[in-house]
Amino acid sequence: MNRLIQTIDLWKEYSNGVYALRGVNIEVFEGEMVGLMGPSGSGKSTLLHLIAGLEKPTRGKVYLFGKDLSQLKEDELSQLRQKHVGFIFQFYYLLEDFDVLENLTLIGQMAGIKKPKEKALEILEYLRLTHRLHHRPSQLSGGEQQRVAIGRALMLEPRLLLADEPTGNLDLAEGKRIFELFLRLREERSMTLLVATHNEELKIFFDKIDRLKDGALETW
Repeated sequence: MNRLIQTIDLWKEYSNGVYALRGVNIEVFEGEMVGLMGPSGSGKSTLLHLIAGLEKPTRGKVYLFGKDLSQLKEDELSQLRQKHVGFIFQFYYLLEDFDVLENLTLIGQMAGIKKPKEKALEILEYLRLTHRLHHRPSQLSGGEQQRVAIGRALMLEPRLLLADEPTGNLDLAEGKRIFELFLRLREERSMTLLVATHNEELKIFFDKIDRLKDGALETW
């Protein structure tokens, strides 16, 4: 089984002296759906940002698809993300001036995807959102907005999906529907997922769980 993510003794200290991460070691293998759990402020978001190369660690290593991120130039890192990694934020960051279809199509256009509108339509059908194509984000429910955000990430057909508290703004029933969608993505699209959540009721969806507390992995 291929190892897609490995962190080695990963530390993150901010300029105010606060440690967000303290010596974190995790591994994620191809085809897994892994939970990153812990209370708010435990370092989950920071860890995801470091894995995606959106931030740099104070010390330690991040290997993504076998590549040491510290050895990559910025354009190489950007290309790696664009080709292989999808990132889903807790706050959907949809473009309010554009409808659902346009939100996905624009991503495809910027990435140079051929026929981005057709691809967007295919993904929105998969996500059961064809009845919302021409609605703007403010006209959607929270669960629908999150599915659009997931669809936007899927436009690049990532091998790895990183999700930061993707159900944090949803009720439990809608949150479970989002996690059931994640399971479908793993089975039908051969994706690997690393999902941060503080909701203990969602732990049943994961193959394994890494727990963070005060920036360190909890030992059991």
